[in-house]
Amino acid sequence: MIIYRVQPGDTLQQVAQRFGVPPQSIADVNGLEVSEQLVTGMELVIPIDDVSQTIAKYRVIPGDTLWSIATKYNIPISQLVMLNNLIYPYFLYPSQVLTTSFKTTVFSQQQPTIETLGYYDPAADPNKPALIDELGDYLTYIGVFEFPITETGDIIGTLDQEVLNAAERNEVAVLPVLTNLREGNFDPDLARTVLSDTTTLNNLLNNIISLLEQHNLLGIIIDFENLFPEDRALFTNFIGLLSERLHNIDKILVLNLAAKWAEWPEKQWVGFFDYNALGPLIDIAAIMTYEWGYREGPPQPTAPIPFVRATLDYAIANNIPADKILMGMTLYGYDWELPHTPERLANTVTLPRVWDLARRYNATIIFDDEVQQPFMIYINDEGINREVWFENARSHYSKYQLVIEYGLRGVFYWIIHLPFPSTWYMVSNLFSIRKL
Repeated sequence: MIIYRVQPGDTLQQVAQRFGVPPQSIADVNGLEVSEQLVTGMELVIPIDDVSQTIAKYRVIPGDTLWSIATKYNIPISQLVMLNNLIYPYFLYPSQVLTTSFKTTVFSQQQPTIETLGYYDPAADPNKPALIDELGDYLTYIGVFEFPITETGDIIGTLDQEVLNAAERNEVAVLPVLTNLREGNFDPDLARTVLSDTTTLNNLLNNIISLLEQHNLLGIIIDFENLFPEDRALFTNFIGLLSERLHNIDKILVLNLAAKWAEWPEKQWVGFFDYNALGPLIDIAAIMTYEWGYREGPPQPTAPIPFVRATLDYAIANNIPADKILMGMTLYGYDWELPHTPERLANTVTLPRVWDLARRYNATIIFDDEVQQPFMIYINDEGINREVWFENARSHYSKYQLVIEYGLRGVFYWIIHLPFPSTWYMVSNLFSIRKL
């Protein structure tokens, strides 16, 4: 495949002509309408499978004209104009470098096999089977969010039969997501109450097993967050007991882990995760390699590649092998008001929303090569400066390359209701998705 960065003045028809691909094919892969205006800096996935690129160049000499160059290379003048974004009256100058042709060579390559996990919230999906049917080919697992616990170790939540049926026909394994959410927030006191009392903890363990056996499920995802750092031993004990119970009945244990690259045992949010102790107990480590830029914080990349690398390096060096790791990928970004203040929460934005903002406010998308993420700054109708960091096709592609480089088990997506068509095209072309 090719990822093309839109240049000023590009139209979808011009880009399609350049690569010899129907405009509708490019539109479909990227979630566009054929008539939509492109945005400068937008990254488009061009649906040419497994290609290498060859670009022919020519350096202008005194006396050259478009006609003489076109005659020399036996190409239409219109092709020179299109390939080089030339604007009438097409002045040339000595030493100017022109693209004279763009060729692609198709080749075959073996696709690594990976597993993918998509987090799914039934409450956000009015037509439950449709989304699973649409994305089922791209998923190994679906994490049904959320199943919060209570102070007595009971589990709130039910599995919709429509969801179970859609997952089964798409060969997607259903995994309920157990959380310590209470009134919309991850509650450390709730977790401490349940995990510190033997009777309550045993009740929770029994309820987990009952939930899985009732629906004949493959396993469970534990998504406990924001626990007190001093409760790390309680949490590790819980995971150890649960691991033993699950493995005795051939069920798997997936654990969501906060990203970190140092031990930090006393640090909020990440301190209670003991990678070394937890690694051998779990089957899959879903590491949340994102949210460095977050709603309450200042504008910054949400998932900078250097931080993702540091997290993967630390995990692998601390008892979590690469073949257990699902690397987290988000399908959204954040839009902050400038200047930033803590009380001004960023707005969550999808990729189509970013494109709409760029069109409306004539903004250019810039890709930061160091962090491998795009950003955009614009001024809204109220005259307020805003800064957006988000994910796009190129940033996702760079993360897929990490999967190959590190030999990871795969990736997980938070959250699959958000539109991001190009990532599904990329993952299916770069990898073979394992079905269980």
